[in-house]
Amino acid sequence: MSFGWTITTVIAVVSLLSPTISAIVNNIYNRKLETLKLRIDNLNSRIDYEQQLIHRLNIVRGKLEFHGPIKDGSIQEEVISVAADASTLFKDNSKKLDFEKLQNYVLQNAINYREYIRVCLDHLSNLVFQDQRKIDALLNCFNKDSIHTNE
Repeated sequence: MSFGWTITTVIAVVSLLSPTISAIVNNIYNRKLETLKLRIDNLNSRIDYEQQLIHRLNIVRGKLEFHGPIKDGSIQEEVISVAADASTLFKDNSKKLDFEKLQNYVLQNAINYREYIRVCLDHLSNLVFQDQRKIDALLNCFNKDSIHTNE
């Protein structure tokens, strides 16, 4: 008889606690989901900015190819502006140095600015790919975690 009451008591306690447990699990899942959304939004914003820099550098590259360095320095100022903005994205000093070299060569009207424009475009493109890989990795990790969590 005591055994029957124990089973009934356990069932009653579990049925009372199940909404609380479910709410806790959902809260944890929702926090993970919100964190994931914020991180992906941040990376997407960063990718948009990097793509804008690539576009700006390509536009300036075309102007330099078509007009050459202009005596009033307007195109050179654009190159310097883009290079300065882009160099802030990098932690690696060698990549920052490439952007500084681009600025210097454009200021000096040196012919090898073309090479550094290509190098800097390559750095920016690689940065976009790295951020896209980070997004993919975040989604893969979240998908693996959500398999074990009931939604």
